Amino acid sequence: MTLASPSSVSLGMQAFTVLIVRGVQSTVDGLAPEVRQAVLAELFRIGADACREHSDGAPCFPYTLRLDVADCRMHVELDPMRTRLSLTGLTRPRPH
Repeated sequence: MTLASPSSVSLGMQAFTVLIVRGVQSTVDGLAPEVRQAVLAELFRIGADACREHSDGAPCFPYTLRLDVADCRMHVELDPMRTRLSLTGLTRPRPH
């Protein structure tokens, strides 16, 4: 196996790691399939956008996003320097 060093990888090929923190995973698992798919798709869209926005390698501090997706409130931490995106919170409205 050959590992590529950062200097041998083109800037456009950087990828983000998407993590769901352990305490949030059960909430994601309990979502209806179409809602879960929308939440996961949004996470990967954010990661892809962040890849493009931060591909120049300029230092950027971690930041938090709060999003409403498919009637769920998502809390996402984005760390461009470590190329990591974490879903740290997910709440959904209670059924009536």
